[in-house]
Amino acid sequence: MAAAHEGDFTGATDLIVDGKALEGSWVVYDQILKEGTCTLEEGGVIDPTVSHRVVRFTVNTPNIGDADIALGDPAVHVAAGDGLYQLSTCHQHWHFQHYATYELVDPATGKVWQAAKRGFCMIDVVPWNGGVQSPTSWVYRVCGRPAGPNGPAIVGNQGISTGHADQYYKWLGGQYFVLDGGDGQAPVPPGNYIIRIHVNPPFPCTKFDRDHNRPVDPQGMCHNFFESRYDNNVAEAPITLPVSRPGRTGFGPGGGQTPPDVDPIDDENRPATTDGK
Repeated sequence: MAAAHEGDFTGATDLIVDGKALEGSWVVYDQILKEGTCTLEEGGVIDPTVSHRVVRFTVNTPNIGDADIALGDPAVHVAAGDGLYQLSTCHQHWHFQHYATYELVDPATGKVWQAAKRGFCMIDVVPWNGGVQSPTSWVYRVCGRPAGPNGPAIVGNQGISTGHADQYYKWLGGQYFVLDGGDGQAPVPPGNYIIRIHVNPPFPCTKFDRDHNRPVDPQGMCHNFFESRYDNNVAEAPITLPVSRPGRTGFGPGGGQTPPDVDPIDDENRPATTDGK
């Protein structure tokens, strides 16, 4: 692992969603999502005692700008009451709120299913080039936590360096859509769909947002952090949900292996991949 370097704050950040990684990683499984792994909270699963059909996927969000996203210690934001972070009671570390939205879309009807995942630990996970810039060594790699059941407080350092990507690998808790209605949404029939990921999504500005100087895009919508542009924050991947059982190693381009017995959590030691799968 390369040593951390000083942050780069000259210029502007620019996040994208790595569409190639999304397209190559999705895989359908029938699996039991076990209690006690945080995946039930992250995935919105109601009954953990039965097998559920899910489609898993990897989300890679590179910073292709010429400056870092530097948020620092989440505890400072919590103390300031700026609404950017909350404590994940399951993971026992700080989660950035509303970092990305996960949607499964029926292109024929426009119907949308939402993934339950809402919290993210935003750190440098993998270097990313993409023909845009050469990655340097990482800077941000500590989620941070308050003192609690897992031990003393840890000062966090969250952000994404230029030339690095925050990544949420398909095995992590919440990195899936529940397809059989097991999360309280309508079941998703077999057929063709689109996975849509939106990083740093827009939302209507409130007085609270204006009081806390949220960035505003040209359309008048607020975002949680500033970027040089917001029109490249979405990626979509077409997928096909099978009628038949997907088998132990799954159905889809990200298949070929059995899922882990326990979903890892999205801390500093989360699994990652450099090829997106």
